[in-house]
Amino acid sequence: MNLDDILALASDRTCSELERARARRATRRVQQEYRRAVSEGRDLTGDIEVRDPLTADTDEVARITREAQLAKLGTITWIRASAELTWSDEMALILGHPPGTVRHSVAALTRLIHPEDVDGVRRVVESVWRDRTVRETTCRVVRPDRVTRYVHCHLEYVVDGENRPYGIVATARDVTEIELARQEQARLARRRETVQAEPAGRDPVTGLFHRARFADEIDTAQRGGPGVLLVVAVEPVGPAVGPAVGSAVGPAVGSAVGPAVGPAVGPDNGGDDEPGGGDGGPGGGDEQERLAVAVAQVVRRVTRRSDVCGRTGPNEFGVLMQRTTLSSATALAERIIDGIRSQSFVLGRTRLVDAWGGLVRYQGRDGSRGVDLIVDAETAWRRARGTGVARVALDRPAAEDERRELCRSRVRATVAENRFTLYTQPILDLRLNQITRQEILLRLVDDGGQAHSASTLLGDAERLDEILPIDRWVIDRTIELIARGSRTSHYQVNLSGRSLGDPHLLERVQERLQRYDVDPGQLTFEITETARIGNLTEAHNFAYGIRQLGCQLALDDFGSGHVPFAFLTYFPVDLVKLGGEFIAGIEHSVANRGIVRSIVEMCRGLGIRTAAEHVEDEATRDLLRDYGVDFAQGYLIGKPKPVTGPARTPPVSAEAEADPERELRAATG
Repeated sequence: MNLDDILALASDRTCSELERARARRATRRVQQEYRRAVSEGRDLTGDIEVRDPLTADTDEVARITREAQLAKLGTITWIRASAELTWSDEMALILGHPPGTVRHSVAALTRLIHPEDVDGVRRVVESVWRDRTVRETTCRVVRPDRVTRYVHCHLEYVVDGENRPYGIVATARDVTEIELARQEQARLARRRETVQAEPAGRDPVTGLFHRARFADEIDTAQRGGPGVLLVVAVEPVGPAVGPAVGSAVGPAVGSAVGPAVGPAVGPDNGGDDEPGGGDGGPGGGDEQERLAVAVAQVVRRVTRRSDVCGRTGPNEFGVLMQRTTLSSATALAERIIDGIRSQSFVLGRTRLVDAWGGLVRYQGRDGSRGVDLIVDAETAWRRARGTGVARVALDRPAAEDERRELCRSRVRATVAENRFTLYTQPILDLRLNQITRQEILLRLVDDGGQAHSASTLLGDAERLDEILPIDRWVIDRTIELIARGSRTSHYQVNLSGRSLGDPHLLERVQERLQRYDVDPGQLTFEITETARIGNLTEAHNFAYGIRQLGCQLALDDFGSGHVPFAFLTYFPVDLVKLGGEFIAGIEHSVANRGIVRSIVEMCRGLGIRTAAEHVEDEATRDLLRDYGVDFAQGYLIGKPKPVTGPARTPPVSAEAEADPERELRAATG
């Protein structure tokens, strides 16, 4: 028989797992003896006994034990006939016990294995004996000093000299360092999969930075030196008749003075105050979104590669120009404004669009925040519109006191002029697959009758402690709306955390419910901006008082704001609304799926229901239902729509809004 015959014979027969294991052991033994012989300078052709490594003339257990000793591995031997279990001195050291100090037994070994791993090890041992095969497993052992180590075991089914079942031999080694390194690599891989490449913050319609992220970019740019911020506001002005041609009017004003003229309606950040995005009011959010996309294209086309662009409001666009003079920035602003005014836009119908620009020059490291510079640039474009020019430029940021008072006057003017209206957005009960609730959304109305998101105005009101009159307005109109509508509907209304500290707010809610004979069970108050709660005791009293009336309490944007988990334990919350940033694209985000599942499970354990915002497609809805989310809200369920019936009410004086006791006395006669 030549070598070809031997190879052919080997290829015709498939080795068992046991035979492969024996061959591997024999190979390791030959390699070890070869290295030892070389190191000792022995004659490799005459000093090594030539033996067939697969012959069974040597005891199998002894062979495995000897190989383990050579490799400095521990061994555990179980003999079936006597049910005896023993382990080597090397194994005792791996287990953390000096040799001879622990009586060998199955029970003793079981006590040394980590409790969470005992069942898994038992299943592996049983499968080795049952299937007469080889298995490997890694488990944890707990040493006497309570230190945990990882041990990798190679378990083999062995037979005696007559090929009868004999027992199981396991060779083991401490792999703690290897296992920790493997776990760290797995953790890093999961983290790469779940972490975003850049901070979230792009407007989903235009792809530009949204207001908050744009403000962060301004803060970063200021550390690099001076520059100019431009904010351009646009507004459809009428149908186009042929090609529209226009030009910027009036020279730039070096330092704008005097109050802003025109509606005191603050821009918003693209609908962050309502789930699923804003509808934009009469004429529709679709038209507003098409306008935003078209104007963003004009802005991108004119600006330079180094400029940073953002969407600061539904009809506002910002351009950050670093290391630029005011004159150069003004020239770029003129090109943008001319580009917008000189063309017509297809927005369902062809429309002309007017535009105004506001510029503010900053020095860098002067203490002005990005959000402050945006407010200054917005003040400048309003002055441009009010004075009939295309743009207004400020050669320096406004003083902090001046800026605050200007913002305060805008908020108060908006309240006094009653530039509000209400929208509703449906909420789906995922258990019933039925619309059972509506959320009340606040909108601002401009001179042209267009409704816009109120998020920026609400942010200014929160910051300036002017939010209470707005919350009172919303509460009054919401309760009146419930009284006019179906008595089977349930309504959710946003309430600022800042207003919870007002000692008269609970009394006001109770009086309005009684006046309009409204069932308190039809109303849920969604608490927003919990970080701005001024008086925690008063807020706590309001929360429990509102529950005693029969109303329910919800937390808005949980997980994406500043709501501590402890808030769920000392506030009687009935509903938690998951932040929309976790819902959008959840199908493709391992991180978001994990976060949502964890929050839902936690809330279920606390007896709190959950709702998801920004549900845009059926796959997301079905996934949330599988996770156990109770309610869904977003464009898939329904877009915000204006409230039917009288959407506007006569203006309420600022003095009356500031004195709730006076209003209550007047209401009760």
